[in-house]
Amino acid sequence: MTVDVRPGPAPLSRVWTPRGVIAEDLQGEDLGDVLEMHSDAFAWWVLPKSERYAEHELRGAADAMGLDGLVVKDLLALDGRAKFEEIGSARIITTNVVALDPEAVELRTHPVAVVATDRLLICLVDPTPDFRPAELLTGHADHLTTGGTDAALRELMMAVVAGYDEVATWLEDASDALGEQLTALEPLSKAGQLRAFHLRTVLSRLRRVTDPMRTVMADVTASPPVPPGKKGGASSQVRRRWLMISEHHTRVANAVDALREALQSVVATSLSLSDAQGNETMKKLSGWAAIIAVPTLISGFVGMNVLVPLTGSRAGFWIYLAVMVVAAVVLYLVFKLKRWV
Repeated sequence: MTVDVRPGPAPLSRVWTPRGVIAEDLQGEDLGDVLEMHSDAFAWWVLPKSERYAEHELRGAADAMGLDGLVVKDLLALDGRAKFEEIGSARIITTNVVALDPEAVELRTHPVAVVATDRLLICLVDPTPDFRPAELLTGHADHLTTGGTDAALRELMMAVVAGYDEVATWLEDASDALGEQLTALEPLSKAGQLRAFHLRTVLSRLRRVTDPMRTVMADVTASPPVPPGKKGGASSQVRRRWLMISEHHTRVANAVDALREALQSVVATSLSLSDAQGNETMKKLSGWAAIIAVPTLISGFVGMNVLVPLTGSRAGFWIYLAVMVVAAVVLYLVFKLKRWV
């Protein structure tokens, strides 16, 4: 017997078979009873990670799956360490989902943990508009119909990697925009330098998320689920799908590493342009100081309280004035040729 999928907010759990949805919004023992009644049924269940009742529900489910208290502790941890572990038929993944605030140039991270067996998937994540696993799984119900909990796990991991990709793409565009500001051979403004700093901060946080996930994705891809009752390992189709997700993540992680070098290059180029601009300013100041120094030297020498030829005469005034002007003009022309003024 199947039930119609109700409109409105996404359910927090769902039990389904290849024939359709059996039940929604069940928890704990009720969820387990329905799975026992239908041997071909699968279920997913979303729990808030930091709620106290979620710990109680998770411990009950962990006992049923043969998982100890250390596994429960890892699943409830809020440090967001990327990790993959396989215990019996259960596959456990802890990682982070990310979301970007482009206005504030700030990266938000949310710890997420998933434990999946051949019939049940539990996702633990605190409610956030940045990542809605219940809506995600409900919206991809057609993919889950025959794929079971492994298909649900793939959908979650694809969403996680897609979040990394979205942030990395935004960072690439922002980095390119900063680089275009340097094409006029002008260093970054104070606002541009501050933006570059924020971009590097976001990139650093993203890299701390994507880099450990390399190992996680490699391990998950190397250990795909074996369908119940089948021998010889997972099907080649399942392996290919996991490999595609892993390759997607590898491309994103490599792009993040390349972005780090690109941003460093932008900042270094801006500093070089700023230094060059400072050197040009110093050259101009030095040139004008030298031009001004010569007339000052001559007028100071003539104005000493000693007898200097031609002082006190009209001819001496014009001669000394002409010397100062000629010396200043000659120095100006010399420095102009050398591009010091």
